[in-house]
Amino acid sequence: MQLPLIDRIRSFIQAEAVLVLAALAALLSACLFPPTPQNWSAYAEAIDWRTIGLLFCLMTVVAGFTRAGLLARVRSLLTRTEGTQRRLSLLLVTLSFFTAMIVTNDVALISFAPLTLLLFQGSEPRSTIITLVAQTVAANLGSMMTPIGNPQNIYLYSAFELELGEFLTAIAPYGIIGFLASIAPCMLIPNTKATLGKAADSKVDTRLALAYGSLFLLALACVGRVVSWELCVLITLIGCLIFDRSVLKHLDYSLLITFACFFIFVGNIRHVQVIASTLQSIVVGREVLVSALVSQVISNVPAAIMLSGFSSNGIGLLVGTNIGGLGTPVASLASLITLRVYGRSRDAQTGRYLLCFTAINLALLVLFLGLASLLSL
Repeated sequence: MQLPLIDRIRSFIQAEAVLVLAALAALLSACLFPPTPQNWSAYAEAIDWRTIGLLFCLMTVVAGFTRAGLLARVRSLLTRTEGTQRRLSLLLVTLSFFTAMIVTNDVALISFAPLTLLLFQGSEPRSTIITLVAQTVAANLGSMMTPIGNPQNIYLYSAFELELGEFLTAIAPYGIIGFLASIAPCMLIPNTKATLGKAADSKVDTRLALAYGSLFLLALACVGRVVSWELCVLITLIGCLIFDRSVLKHLDYSLLITFACFFIFVGNIRHVQVIASTLQSIVVGREVLVSALVSQVISNVPAAIMLSGFSSNGIGLLVGTNIGGLGTPVASLASLITLRVYGRSRDAQTGRYLLCFTAINLALLVLFLGLASLLSL
């Protein structure tokens, strides 16, 4: 039975809230800078096509790794682990931190948050909640450590033409402290024997794994500006059409459209001198604080795109939007993945989860803003 149109629209808005926000922002900004024929070139130039292309390639690779069974294999191996609840929690959090560096924070949580619920089936709700919150923090902070760890890093690294050494120098202090902060809550979990749930055994498709591994290396070469983004997209598309065309059905195209809409919004606003100069006066010199605070409301990916149009300090925005992933549940959309997974589980204590999440995240947000202030002295 099909849902009535109004219900389908409501469901779409709930599922794609950020896309809807981006589209509305682009439409409203078009009233200030209309898409007349003489402005079409400005609209096209406003979109960072390199970032869009690179995101497409990386999303394809990550979806390919999933289809090859790599993440499922890791999950099945973990269910054979023996030890205490605390040891298991530390293992899951550490895995989320380092995996997010390569496959992004979203994919790390999509893969390992359900696994946590499975492995902690026989444990107290407190242990499950603490582990899930720590995993979310770990994925968000781990993803900041590489230029491909999350969408805002991919964009800012490309848009500001950052060098790898410059990137790592700026991010490393936060990453090291972030890892320690991620595993700290695990110490609150009892050091008692874990009773594990079991995941189905899984095999890796070696052919697909090798193919997508090659495309991943190509994407890294593109990030390092060794290969042009156009060539990277072309080879990725051809590769998918040859050995796994079905993967193209499993990509998050709404993310690409969201990026394009925000690019258009920022481009249009920059053509309105009064608004542009006002925003620039607010952002310049306060990039870390402003981007972290804006992220609390609209999440860190849109914040990175919007604020980049009004500052030349890419490192400040990089640090601010990654720190800004802490705090509210919407500060990083990856955090909503864990909340959704836990909320749908049996006997979920969502209120208790949100209380734990907010307490830990706000404490870490204050800690990292203080660290950013010290490092800027």
